[in-house]
Amino acid sequence: MTTTDWIVVAGAVAGGVLLGLILSRILHTILGSPKRPEPIRSAAGPLASLGFWGGVIIGLLVALGVISPEALDQLPKDIIAFLPRALAAAILVIAANVLASFATAALGPALARASAGVQRQTAMVVRSTILGLAVLLAIRQLGIDTTVINLGVAAIFFCIAASLTLLIGLGGRDVASQVASTRAVKRLIAKGDAVTLHDLTGEVVAVHPTAVEVRAEDGSAVLVPSARFLDETVAITRAAPPEESPAT
Repeated sequence: MTTTDWIVVAGAVAGGVLLGLILSRILHTILGSPKRPEPIRSAAGPLASLGFWGGVIIGLLVALGVISPEALDQLPKDIIAFLPRALAAAILVIAANVLASFATAALGPALARASAGVQRQTAMVVRSTILGLAVLLAIRQLGIDTTVINLGVAAIFFCIAASLTLLIGLGGRDVASQVASTRAVKRLIAKGDAVTLHDLTGEVVAVHPTAVEVRAEDGSAVLVPSARFLDETVAITRAAPPEESPAT
């Protein structure tokens, strides 16, 4: 190849990148307009990215034609054979993006009472999961072996599930212990009893599922974990039973 050929190749690659940027900008401007429906605006990003890489591919094809013209002889047949799979993969990704938009929108009413941070994180997780699965399906549609990727994704989901299980199990163990303690405490104390622990003296106001509400001597309400009544020495003064009215 001569110096002129290399200049043409460099110009073709640079022109492809420039063409991709122009296509990407046009698609993003048209599809991302506020007048468009939300699903179309959500798909503007992926389609703009597709336009960019389309321009880059055109530039690379021109460069390939300069470097090795005979390589382009078989290219039309290969493109025709590959095009249906590429279109199917693109449809999968675009459809998944639209589905992710509907899914995050549907989660809005369910998470209305949650904080803004929880809403954003939940929407991000749902969207990422749907798009990730769609990308895996698209890659398989292109004929690429995804065994290693599947194993990696499975390992990630396994780690997440194991972490959640441990968090729920360890966090729920203490709650279960308090609930079991409450069942025993209900047989020992009742509303109106005066109790004294080593750092608290007051009247039992209510026995809740995991704690006993005690009104301290200063009038403040204190929630005492039920297990403390079993683990510590407690002085109990029974409430006087209500007097019966004399029969008339």
